[in-house]
Amino acid sequence: MPTLLHHRFAPPSDPAALGPAWCEQIAPMFRAELTRPPAAGRIGLSTFHLGDLIVGEMAAPAQRLERTDPMIARQGLDHVLMQFHESGTSRVETARHRGSVAAGQVVLFDLAQPVVVEADPVSATTLLMPRVLVADGIGPIEPLHGRAFAYEGDPVKQLLHTYLRGLIACGAQLAPHQLSGVSQAASKLCGAGFRPEAGAADPVEIGTHVAIRQFIQRELHSADLGVEALTARFGLSRSTLYRLFEAEGGVAHYIRDRRLMQALRLLTEAGSRRRVSQVAYATGFSDEKTFSRAFRRRFGMLPREARAAAPAAPPPPGDASVLHGWIRSLAA
Repeated sequence: MPTLLHHRFAPPSDPAALGPAWCEQIAPMFRAELTRPPAAGRIGLSTFHLGDLIVGEMAAPAQRLERTDPMIARQGLDHVLMQFHESGTSRVETARHRGSVAAGQVVLFDLAQPVVVEADPVSATTLLMPRVLVADGIGPIEPLHGRAFAYEGDPVKQLLHTYLRGLIACGAQLAPHQLSGVSQAASKLCGAGFRPEAGAADPVEIGTHVAIRQFIQRELHSADLGVEALTARFGLSRSTLYRLFEAEGGVAHYIRDRRLMQALRLLTEAGSRRRVSQVAYATGFSDEKTFSRAFRRRFGMLPREARAAAPAAPPPPGDASVLHGWIRSLAA
């Protein structure tokens, strides 16, 4: 029976090379700096590519992890990472939040937002998926970035953790035709486990919010997309629309950020030859100058700089950056 794509970090035999090899391994998601010398046999990362998502287990050393706006611009990722801590403690700082993550908790990272993590040695089960696969089930991802939630004692989050552990345990026996089903199950469990608490939001408003976000994503190319178009399309007052997107910084901010993330993907696609002006118009900006100014404010570099920093082609099979190729493939 054909098996899933499986990748395992192979620690180098030279102890002096272990730290740099680990930092290179996780570079597709975080810039890492080890804060203590790693112990041989205490570092590991094993991942399975399920087509729409990546699951894995890791034993990580004490380290400082960072995602910056320029790094986000170079990589073009619009993904969500969940880490279910089984041992160890991390301290997480984002623009909105500062807190800690302990064993028995799961932390969500929006890889389109900056973050700094100071971690002790940690073991964790991980789930990585594109935003589009999970956002409609969870709701706004942005306010959850860097926040920790108990999964031990929460039946649905615990079920999700158990399900991911089961996928890892039987990954070598799963066949490619089963990928869609197991990926959908993981996505549904995420939606059930991280949906807003009962009574925290009107279910009708949650459904409307999802429908509006889906419409925005489809219409990013339209220069007419804005508050007026949305209120007319969905029969909402301005105040209701503003309230629905309050957690995301307002509806205009949300549209602008989605346009910029879409532009980022177009610019950083391997082998992309699109001109900056083409990307600007394809994502609803009225002119290249306005687009470039907004892009620089969001990512700390100009669009042409992000395009120049993107890989010219996908990494070859077996390359040390195989995980980078897998992560990029999730956005395809």
